[in-house]
Amino acid sequence: MERARALATSAGDRASTIAMSALLDARTKPTETPWGAIDAMLHGGDVKARDGDGTRTAVLGARALSALTRFRQADALEAAMQCDAVARDLSDENLELAQESPHGWAVATALKTLGHVERLRGDAGRALELYERASEYAEYVSRSEHVGAMASRYIADEIKVDCSLALAQVYAETGDLESAETAAATALSGAEALGDERHPRVGVAIATSGDVYVAKALRASTAEAGMGDGAGVMFAEGLYKSALKLMHYPNPVEDAHVGELDYEARHLCAVLHARYSSILRASGPQRASEAEKWLASAKFLWPDEWANEEGGVNGVAVVTKLATKLGVRHGGRIVIDMQQLTPFVLLEETKHKRSNG
Repeated sequence: MERARALATSAGDRASTIAMSALLDARTKPTETPWGAIDAMLHGGDVKARDGDGTRTAVLGARALSALTRFRQADALEAAMQCDAVARDLSDENLELAQESPHGWAVATALKTLGHVERLRGDAGRALELYERASEYAEYVSRSEHVGAMASRYIADEIKVDCSLALAQVYAETGDLESAETAAATALSGAEALGDERHPRVGVAIATSGDVYVAKALRASTAEAGMGDGAGVMFAEGLYKSALKLMHYPNPVEDAHVGELDYEARHLCAVLHARYSSILRASGPQRASEAEKWLASAKFLWPDEWANEEGGVNGVAVVTKLATKLGVRHGGRIVIDMQQLTPFVLLEETKHKRSNG
């Protein structure tokens, strides 16, 4: 990516390569690529970007998403506020021009990221608006035949799927389960259509469908109508089994060192292991020991990082709540981003530090 940045000539090329480099680096261990290095690169891109052509929106959006990936919510909120202000000032004409440029995918990513921030803030309505807007924008980018958008349109296909996943999560959390089921199905078919039916993003989409069925089961048990609680949980368990087979950690982790083998995916897998634990727990006392095994695995994958300064998140608290509270409306607000294969958590769950960690 360093060579790509060096060879970039246009403002759109620079914004695209800087955004992509930052997002990839954010998925590595903080000890390998400190936040200070990522932020410096993004700051340099921001200085060279322009407000009127979408390049600054692209770079600021990448900074917000990179910061969320590193659980640096103060930095993410700061970048999101700046990004939102710049994006609001973009004319329709300049937005259309950006769709046909190398950084079109990054503008779509920025809009999606603003949706994540609003959801973490608790504004589901605003989040839905931004996800829909990001999806529409990515759709335009993916259909562009302009030579400048050649690489961008392929990335935009993945962003469309990510937006469907985000919509499914919001709908499930707010109780609109019919819309959640439709969005989850769209995300799954879209993820499979990207070319690798065994890619972890397919697993994430299947797990999200499982979350929807858990929500439906909880609603049914409360209303005493429709699908019974046991049947719904059983169906969700089957979906989670299929999802976990496609993830980086398909089996329970029994050693903390195993969780260090694939740093990029361990936080996401911890969330899925914890949610699977909650499903097993709801299946009856006969599944209690199995549920505890998956919760222990989640704790190995996402330990208390407040203590070791790796990222500022008490992962043990996050996954324990997920494993002991059934359903996305009870286990704490988690935003799963398919593009980064990372879960984002509420501000209260993080401990922001302004070090380079």
